[in-house]
Amino acid sequence: MNIVISSGHGLFVRGARGIIDEVDEARKVTDRVAAILRGAGVGVSTFHENNARTVSDNVGAIVRHHNGQRRDLDVSIHFNSTATGIIEDRAIGVEVLHHTNNQVTRQLAGRVARAISDASGLLLRHQRDSGAVARNNLSFLNNTTAPAILIEVCFVVSRTDVRLYQEHFEKICTTIAETISGQTVKPPTPVPEPPPPVPTPPPGPSSWARVAWPWAVEHRLVDGTNPQGVATREQVVTILHRYHNHPDLQKN
Repeated sequence: MNIVISSGHGLFVRGARGIIDEVDEARKVTDRVAAILRGAGVGVSTFHENNARTVSDNVGAIVRHHNGQRRDLDVSIHFNSTATGIIEDRAIGVEVLHHTNNQVTRQLAGRVARAISDASGLLLRHQRDSGAVARNNLSFLNNTTAPAILIEVCFVVSRTDVRLYQEHFEKICTTIAETISGQTVKPPTPVPEPPPPVPTPPPGPSSWARVAWPWAVEHRLVDGTNPQGVATREQVVTILHRYHNHPDLQKN
């Protein structure tokens, strides 16, 4: 199976903005889902649109990229917003769009939406259709030639949605990968960070200084640390000054 995944909107044609930015997050999800699919041996390519300055040019470039690939499924990753764009606390949820009257993508859209909801706790919108939303006015769904779905992961203006999305980012990406590919996938195992190096204690005084060093520490000419460290001129002057003003040493 071969899948093409693109992030919605573009570098210069921005999407929804709220607590998070749609374009930035869609690119993260796109890349992570693709990485999980590749790790499972699923054929996948990604696309982020970086040049267009108008909506029509942006969508046109995305559609042309999809149609230029040999694939079985087209997926577009988006994030949603409300009409007002006002930040709010309430949960709003996840939905997945498909082209009107396409029963194959309608069923897939419902499975993807419900899987995201189950994995993250995001509210499932349009529950009668399991989160699937039919649309016949979106250029991506109308003009891509392979079966296509458009995933609206969550609402960027909902504090509840954003919290659940951020807390369950890995689960969301994994469940998207599993549902669109139709197979159980195992996310790539993260490479563990090496343990921090064990600090090496500084060496003690050299053999020729083993008598003088404790004597200097006892009389507080030095603080006893780093006996083999290089002394600056100001440190040497300080040691001489301490010696000159030490009452016990001057008696001797």
